[in-house]
Amino acid sequence: MGAGDKMVRPGPLPPSALREQRSLRLSINARERRRMHDLNDALDGLRAVIPYAHSPSVRKLSKIATLLLAKNYILMQAQALDEMRRLVAYLNQGQSLAAPVAAAPLTPFGQAAVYPFSAGAALGPCPDKCAAFPGTPSTLCKHCNEKP
Repeated sequence: MGAGDKMVRPGPLPPSALREQRSLRLSINARERRRMHDLNDALDGLRAVIPYAHSPSVRKLSKIATLLLAKNYILMQAQALDEMRRLVAYLNQGQSLAAPVAAAPLTPFGQAAVYPFSAGAALGPCPDKCAAFPGTPSTLCKHCNEKP
């Protein structure tokens, strides 16, 4: 555009185009409202099944807190299941506790996983001398889990 050129604005839209534009905007807004209601209902359902305090004096978890708590709860359950698989394999087949398990290790927030029956786990003596698993700490034993 040159220095003398003026920018030409389009004229006002005809009433039918304005009505169509408004109708389109209202339907888009309604769809987004429905989507957000569905998301909030799903998060409320998730809050109902994950373990945390549900009393009236406790504030409702935020969306991100709900997702992070659910993620960590799933990881914890997966680790407990992995340990139970190792125990069952050891008891039923006499396998070594350090034998690899088919399940992939899950770790929260990129932390290194420390499984109680891993080959690299630090072994400390249990005060109760765990009869079933001598020299191997277990998350099932209250003493093997204690931090020094």
